[in-house]
Amino acid sequence: MKKLNVSVRFVLFVVFAAVTLAAPLSIVWKYESALHYGTLFKFRTQPVDPVDVFRGRYVTLSFADNSVREPDKGAQYDDHNNGILYVRLKRDAEGFAVPAEAGRKRLSGDDVVTVDDAYRSDDGWRLYYPFNRYYLPEDVAPMAEQLYREANRNRHGSDGESRAKADTYVAVRVRNGVGVIEELYLNGVPVREAVRAEMQRRQKQQRVNDTQ
Repeated sequence: MKKLNVSVRFVLFVVFAAVTLAAPLSIVWKYESALHYGTLFKFRTQPVDPVDVFRGRYVTLSFADNSVREPDKGAQYDDHNNGILYVRLKRDAEGFAVPAEAGRKRLSGDDVVTVDDAYRSDDGWRLYYPFNRYYLPEDVAPMAEQLYREANRNRHGSDGESRAKADTYVAVRVRNGVGVIEELYLNGVPVREAVRAEMQRRQKQQRVNDTQ
């Protein structure tokens, strides 16, 4: 009987371990699947709020095209809504992603992302995409965020209006409602390359200063 109890406990442990691991492995698979097989969309970025003192390992992103004029007339919600919102994307004339429709009803396709943070007004939705952080090594992220801010400031006037072609953007892979950032581009250059070039520029400038 004691041996039987040990066997039962072992089986229960194996089942519990399998269930515990299944959820995170499923999430990892969704993200890896989207990154490798998802449809590529480019999202315009815009300036963000002042630096958060607790930041250090990622660049905080803000998106320019984050609203869709499509009120959900079939239901009443508070201004801030909890729960999933399904957003179908399309490409504008310049090839950048813009929301085409949004609602509570499930949408399918590799042009759909799920958003769980949105504000609803009389004429539609304002969206907060879940892929709003680009993670980098801690020694790289602060400079990357500084360059991100400068690139967006140079592209926007004081009133926030775009002044030049949107070559500062995020490439996102979308698959089965999941969006995963593939790369952040600053002035058309991958962010790591931009950081490397800036570091080299500063080192060169420092050598010049040291010789004066």
